[in-house]
Amino acid sequence: MRGRRLLVALLVLGALAEFDGLVAEAQPAAVPPTRLAVLTRGVNLGNWFSQAPGGRQYQHERLRHWIEADEFGALARAGFRHVRFPVEFEMFFDEDHPSELKPDFLADFDLALDHILGAGLAVVVDFHAREDTKKRLRTDDAFVAKVGLLWGAVAGHLAGRDPDRVFLETMNEPLGDMAAPRWRAIQARFFSAMRAAAPGRTIIVTATRWDAIDELAKLEPLPDGNVVYTFHFYSPMVFTHQGAAWVHNGERLVAGLAFPVAPANRAAIAGGLADPKIRSMVLAYAADRDVLAEQISLAAQWAGSRHVPLYCGEFGVYTRAAPPDSRQRWLTAVRELCEQRGIGWAMWDYCGGFRVALGDTPGDRSLDPTCLQALGL
Repeated sequence: MRGRRLLVALLVLGALAEFDGLVAEAQPAAVPPTRLAVLTRGVNLGNWFSQAPGGRQYQHERLRHWIEADEFGALARAGFRHVRFPVEFEMFFDEDHPSELKPDFLADFDLALDHILGAGLAVVVDFHAREDTKKRLRTDDAFVAKVGLLWGAVAGHLAGRDPDRVFLETMNEPLGDMAAPRWRAIQARFFSAMRAAAPGRTIIVTATRWDAIDELAKLEPLPDGNVVYTFHFYSPMVFTHQGAAWVHNGERLVAGLAFPVAPANRAAIAGGLADPKIRSMVLAYAADRDVLAEQISLAAQWAGSRHVPLYCGEFGVYTRAAPPDSRQRWLTAVRELCEQRGIGWAMWDYCGGFRVALGDTPGDRSLDPTCLQALGL
């Protein structure tokens, strides 16, 4: 145990020393206001180059046609300014040659970026690491170094893209059991590789525990001005994830829970639940706009006291079981609270379970007018 703690400490010190040395040479300026302006009014392109059902994302036909080029034009015309593009970099990763990108899917990746940028949208390229990758990062130092080289190669591949319209995000949602010092060291290593390959690029960074606000509040800013800090917001989960089969705290058994909290509705939902633990979770639900404001203000106060820009990279409500009018009120509240505090945002997601798009056929989708209204579009 003592040896492991020493190894982690050496990893932290080594990564931070490497990062500090790079910053001492470069000292990038603050994020240009024009870039912050496009990091508003965004939507996530989930379940395309990441998290596709059954591993089908690694198929050329799906990568090329799951979202068609004209759909990006519709997003731009609706008023979106950027998209967050979750990508599993594992599709480019050769562990024996981590600084060389496997070419198999690069053309598909580049074509997607061409379509996004061609529609007039900016893009956040998000390393949406698979769960097996995240678990290895937690314990495998050699793997951390290899993934850092991978990020440097991806950043180098994107070096020719317009830095005012292409942003890089270190990694999506580090695991909940990733210790903060460990993640700080990993992110510093990734950042060093990214900054070396893309000196003027704006990079988006995060805290651990699934990009949580309370973890962000513990983070000290990096010694680099060209950085945006992100968090994700799905509070309270019992409302935003009701009916979701992949969560394991009982939310999947909840349906019809209203926002803001209505005592009669809450009691009726709880009364239909057999499991006392889940019933207690529903009875403890007490969210309204003021509760959301208090939570988002924690992030805003942290950023304001440190004079750094903030970005809500994900927020949304699963559509399967939430009442549509409650979903609209929650989206409206979160979007307005972010905008009032100068926080850019990207809703989760475009055409998945939290969708802004109606229809499941590529190229034949339309945008949900009630969702657009909630987003101020």
